[in-house]
Amino acid sequence: MLNTALTGGLMIVHLVSGYWVAVVIAGEAPSWPQAARVLLYILINMILAYEFVYKPAKDCNRSHANKHVVVVSLIPFCLGIACVIIVFVL
Repeated sequence: MLNTALTGGLMIVHLVSGYWVAVVIAGEAPSWPQAARVLLYILINMILAYEFVYKPAKDCNRSHANKHVVVVSLIPFCLGIACVIIVFVL
């Protein structure tokens, strides 16, 4: 139960940070604070993906760990970016 809640929470964090990274990048004139925020979001995503997704799954099987990182971390991050692209295109 806790593992499922943690996985769901991580997916939401990756989705939201992907959304905000895309919003800052799609903005008109990024400033240093915005660039620092983007780097911070990306760093947080990498740390969360390694500590809470890859490390526990690595104990089972290495290929399973890579697939788990893609499903839990990479796909939600890309979906957040896709949401911004869809909003700006429409």
